[in-house]
Amino acid sequence: MTLGASSGFEVVTLGTLASAGATGAQQSTGIHTTFQVTVTGIGTNVVMRFEGSLDGVGYFNLAPGAIDYTITANGVYGYVLYAPVQYVRASLVSASGGTPSVTILAGTI
Repeated sequence: MTLGASSGFEVVTLGTLASAGATGAQQSTGIHTTFQVTVTGIGTNVVMRFEGSLDGVGYFNLAPGAIDYTITANGVYGYVLYAPVQYVRASLVSASGGTPSVTILAGTI
């Protein structure tokens, strides 16, 4: 089912990453998308990128200025992005030290 297709706020798990790579993509009605990132086992840091696509093939950075987000401590983090796209996913760009586990949820109206 397309994320945001029903009435109300919908949330899906995009996946859990332990090394550099991308989660599976989720089709979305995508206007405003909130990403929740839960990090455990961090060493120095993890670097996250939130991506969107119009066709499900080519993905681009959704953050203003195309920035990546550096997380330096275990915890739960939220990112709200204006995302008028058909598909969303998250990428773990890099991890320094530790044995990180990064779980990403996405929600949209």
